[in-house]
Amino acid sequence: MRVAHRLVLPAAILLAAGCSTRHPTVLEGDTPYEMQSSIIGLAEGLSPARKDEFNRAISTIIFTATDRRLAYNGDRLSPQAIRLLKGRSVAQVIEDAKLIRSVSATF
Repeated sequence: MRVAHRLVLPAAILLAAGCSTRHPTVLEGDTPYEMQSSIIGLAEGLSPARKDEFNRAISTIIFTATDRRLAYNGDRLSPQAIRLLKGRSVAQVIEDAKLIRSVSATF
């Protein structure tokens, strides 16, 4: 009986920990669909103002990284954009977009 207790309790704790509904903290995904899902998931936990700022930043990065030939086919998330976004937090995406805008403004 004691052996069963020692096995069941840790298994139950691991199962409960795996079922938590944590919001993602960084963007993940290797395909446009996965990245878009990650963007939506990350934006869900933001205030309306922060979500708007995040969405504008995403648009800035996607626009600057998109091959114009791909854009005509409706592919907004190019492989280059996915590489720039993958692993980035909300704050990092916003800072990256600010940097892109400041560099673009100097030309």
